[in-house]
Amino acid sequence: MVFQRIACFGRSRSRSARVALAAVARTACIAGALAACTYSGGLERPGIAKVGWFSFLNGDDIRAACNPAAPLRYRLVYNGDYNEQLRVYEVVGDGAQGAYLTARVQEGSGIKVARLTLADIQGPAGWVRSQRRLDAAALDRLDAALAASGAFEAPPAGLRLASEQFYWIFVGCRAGKVHFNAWLHPSPRFARLRFPAVLLQYDDTGIPPNRLREVSSLQQARQGGRSEDRPPSFNLEVAAQGLVGLARLP
Repeated sequence: MVFQRIACFGRSRSRSARVALAAVARTACIAGALAACTYSGGLERPGIAKVGWFSFLNGDDIRAACNPAAPLRYRLVYNGDYNEQLRVYEVVGDGAQGAYLTARVQEGSGIKVARLTLADIQGPAGWVRSQRRLDAAALDRLDAALAASGAFEAPPAGLRLASEQFYWIFVGCRAGKVHFNAWLHPSPRFARLRFPAVLLQYDDTGIPPNRLREVSSLQQARQGGRSEDRPPSFNLEVAAQGLVGLARLP
């Protein structure tokens, strides 16, 4: 898989935390259904998102199941500063020209990838969830908004996404073809997005999107006090087919 180059956990900034995290992550990744940190479903189950978040963003499960006979399936994730708000929208065709849209929102301390402990795996996932059915006309509006946003076009290869920033990631299976894209705020591409407004029409979680703001590299570096007390921080990179790496921004 394209995404296998990404580590199973976020960046730890102290050696002791890094060593402890590596041991926990190895245990979690090797054990049972969480092997290799590949996401295969169950976002709301405790520990699943914490260990498989990067695989979830890359849509590894969607990619594996995508074929000409597979139903329509979209996943759209809004990273509104990872430690402040995550929004996940999943659309699955219902076989009757419509689809079901499930909205999930998590606020506060986030999934804490970089501070994963065995105790955390047993804790609540913390997602607020709602679901609505989209009829054929509503699904057409969403498809049109995705197309107008460039979702089905080539992604911006080389784009780096820091966890402290604000961005959207899209992965979907339509007519047997996998589509992937990403948009970072601020940018002309982000400003042209049309699908968020459509998604919010069918979002009954009652939680508004985290307000957009620009986060500079300097601000990212200065977040928190002591290094061991800083919130989880990681960087993703966009390639032609998906997410390909975890690295520090220069």
